[in-house]
Amino acid sequence: MSKKGVALNQKSKERKKVIRTVIQAVIVAFLAIILIRAVFLLNKFEETALATSNEAGFIALSYFGVSRGESPKYVSKAELEKQLTLLAKQGYTTISQQDIIDFYEEGKPLPEKALYLSFEDGRTDSSIFSQKILEKLNYRATMYTYANKMDTKDTKFLKPNHLKLMENSGYWELGSNGYRLTYINVFNDEGQSLGVIDENDVPDKMMIEYYNHYLMDFIRDEYMIPTETRAELEKRITEDYEFMRDIYTESLGEVPKAYAIMHANALYNNMDALVEKVNDKQIKELYKMHFNLERDAYNEADADIYNLSRLQVSPYWPTNHLMMKIQQSSKQRVEFAIGDKELAKEWTLANGAAEFLNNELILTSEPSAQATLFLKQKLPTAYQLEFDFYGNVVGEQSLYVKAADESYMRIMLKDNEVVILENQLNQKEAELERHTLEEIEWSGEDYAFNKATVYSYYDTQQGSRIDEEEYPRNLKNRRHFALQVGTNELHLTVDKELTTTIAMNDVSQGAQIGFGAAYSKKDTAHEQYMDDIYDTIVENIKITDEADEVIFSNQYTEIAKVEHNMSTWFNGLVDFFIENF
Repeated sequence: MSKKGVALNQKSKERKKVIRTVIQAVIVAFLAIILIRAVFLLNKFEETALATSNEAGFIALSYFGVSRGESPKYVSKAELEKQLTLLAKQGYTTISQQDIIDFYEEGKPLPEKALYLSFEDGRTDSSIFSQKILEKLNYRATMYTYANKMDTKDTKFLKPNHLKLMENSGYWELGSNGYRLTYINVFNDEGQSLGVIDENDVPDKMMIEYYNHYLMDFIRDEYMIPTETRAELEKRITEDYEFMRDIYTESLGEVPKAYAIMHANALYNNMDALVEKVNDKQIKELYKMHFNLERDAYNEADADIYNLSRLQVSPYWPTNHLMMKIQQSSKQRVEFAIGDKELAKEWTLANGAAEFLNNELILTSEPSAQATLFLKQKLPTAYQLEFDFYGNVVGEQSLYVKAADESYMRIMLKDNEVVILENQLNQKEAELERHTLEEIEWSGEDYAFNKATVYSYYDTQQGSRIDEEEYPRNLKNRRHFALQVGTNELHLTVDKELTTTIAMNDVSQGAQIGFGAAYSKKDTAHEQYMDDIYDTIVENIKITDEADEVIFSNQYTEIAKVEHNMSTWFNGLVDFFIENF
């Protein structure tokens, strides 16, 4: 190579090095800002005088964790901000633990729309990514922790000095999830007893078929016969509460007022009477209030302060899913997110709620009902349509074509099957075809079935309760649909995996398309509390006529697509640095 070539090559290397250094500097600066805000908590909560005329009750929401981007385990920072901002817009104000105590013990009324907000497991990411949102809305929340994490070296969990800073800021109060997260009476899917397992030693979650939490039962042998006496049970459970008292007193100066036992919904609900008695005694001696339940958001005035309920918000819920849940449990009318109001004007919502975001529309059903949304624009006799369904695998995402009055053809993606149905005026919907799509791969590390329950030895010997083709309800998957619609037939392609042509009845000659959402009714033994609200997510809709002219599209423009891809790339890069450095 010539000297000139060597020089040019060296300059190129130096230029790349400079670019790489600049990118790293920007990311480090970004992370430094986050860290400074998280550690020093520069702002203080502003106490405001609120009208207190509410004698009915309050809603309670709980989040397991907050991630910077989309995650199957934790709600994203952006989604958390959307949800809480919409609640604040409707007049929901956060209340303190003392407000709840005064409400139940002294009958003091609460603000009209009272919200008790909490985050569980004492995760650092929850504090970092929610702090700015709390400051923006002047919201207060409770951070629940495990006592045995107070001296852990694991940076995922908040330390006492940080918890004290959070509490001093006024934006946070402290609560407890207990001393430890340990599982007892564990059985795998082959009926073998695995005994007692700490959270850090749990093997493949997909192999665990039955388990209970440390405070929830006697420790039992492989035949589910107790291996400890009543006195030993009481001593073991009491020791955990003593650990909570001693550790919190030493590290925080006092025991938090609020408790949320793991696992929820068991105490006072078919639990062994002796186990229930010792837990009840210790909880009431150590704590002022207890969120024992995790099903409903609303707590009425006649609720027991030691048997309160919070709604644990699932990471996969869009904003309107949460709003629908709040409306369902509280009977309060709520406002739903609309998103782009100009896009919304192009559609007619028959029932449910719809949100329009860039290249995406989210259709949320009411509980145990179907939501439908129709494009107002009339379509020609022949056209092409493409889009992506991106909702959860378990559920019903539907496309309506040739819709008019009560006549239509419906293409439904349900539980990884494509079902084609036809409905003629005043007749029952008839199934024309059904196709099972290729199996979807998913990781047991990210998705899990709900298996903690009350069970017997007989139950443990029945093998897995999960069908091999069954999917967890929080598993999302993208499927691309392409249709060619003609006068008498419809040609459908799904992911280049399924291709079929369907003859259409003369009656099905409407000029509208629409989408539907409904939860999937499944009888599954591992799901204790089925969610009967479902979200159909439709992305990248494009409709063209026979001349390939665009009739309707919500796809990104080329410029917007580049901006979106750049933003996605940068966010992924930052997430990589957060997770690895």
